[in-house]
Amino acid sequence: MTFTSFISFLLISYLVQTKGRNDSTCPKSFSCGNLTDLSFPFSLSTQPDCGIMFLSGCDTKPFPRIQLFPEGDWYYALGNPFNYTVELGDPKLHAELMQHKCQAFNKNFSLPNSYFFLPNSPSISFEIVPMNFVNFFKCNSTSKSTPNITQKNNDHFAGYKMYNGCKGFSIYYKLPGDDDDEDVRAGNLPANCSLIRLPIRSISDDVGLFNMLSPAFLVEYKLSEGCYRCHYGRGQCRTDIANKFHCTYPNNPQAQGHQENNPHAQDAITTRRKFGLTLGAGS
Repeated sequence: MTFTSFISFLLISYLVQTKGRNDSTCPKSFSCGNLTDLSFPFSLSTQPDCGIMFLSGCDTKPFPRIQLFPEGDWYYALGNPFNYTVELGDPKLHAELMQHKCQAFNKNFSLPNSYFFLPNSPSISFEIVPMNFVNFFKCNSTSKSTPNITQKNNDHFAGYKMYNGCKGFSIYYKLPGDDDDEDVRAGNLPANCSLIRLPIRSISDDVGLFNMLSPAFLVEYKLSEGCYRCHYGRGQCRTDIANKFHCTYPNNPQAQGHQENNPHAQDAITTRRKFGLTLGAGS
């Protein structure tokens, strides 16, 4: 064996060993706090190359934290009750509810540009599952508000419960099971009123409005076709500064840009189209 051949042999051996080590650093499944049987797109924050949604503090009380996308906000990770879902808790809303702060009613799950808007990326998209939400109607008031306006609000929301413990506005609402025509009322609101949607922990307000509200909500996630194909083709889903999707193959640069020729990617596409990514019972 010539010296050049020997060096080439050592280099190839090193690359093969390195590839094996990189592949083995990402666990097939793991648990974190109350979340079990986790796999891609979840990963630990200490292993950012293994996923998209990062978990941190798995032994932290009361709950570990989760980041839905790099540089995003951190939430409490409460559980994963169904396939392709994660239950989140908002720490800011939790603090406001515990302290009975009226800023809690500045949050809104119903507007795409609201506090609870979950940005999507070319790799993954999110949708809030409306399982435990109630419609609240927030009617602003000022020192110039006349008793006539207040009476009009009361007439419009006849049969609704009212909370007027916050300065500058009143809240009208009905709980699940009450007979009402909220859809009609929401489409014809007084000019000083707006619809907000917030999660609840109880269908009874006997404990008080703030104690009835919840900081927890369920989110469904869905991988993009490109990311699904990339991951199961043994690549890594990446987004550049222009918010464009890229599939990188750090262990196999020759595969860059050739997902269509990757048999693992083709198998993943076939499986995805056969079974789909739908909300279902968790294991």
